[in-house]
Amino acid sequence: MANVSGDAVDIGRSPATAWLSQHGAAYGLCPIHKNEPRHYALRPEATERRCPRMYANPTQDPRTQQ
Repeated sequence: MANVSGDAVDIGRSPATAWLSQHGAAYGLCPIHKNEPRHYALRPEATERRCPRMYANPTQDPRTQQ
């Protein structure tokens, strides 16, 4: 859903994954689901407050309940 709207991205195994883990919050890109470690979603509030806690999986994410 978010990938289609442009609000998320899936990153394969690469140096980019390690870089996003360390620096993604500064750009509002956060890992959201524990079972999808390479999925990063746009969370603009993270630039000031860090990434929010991760959900176990998409069924726990209230944004997918809409």
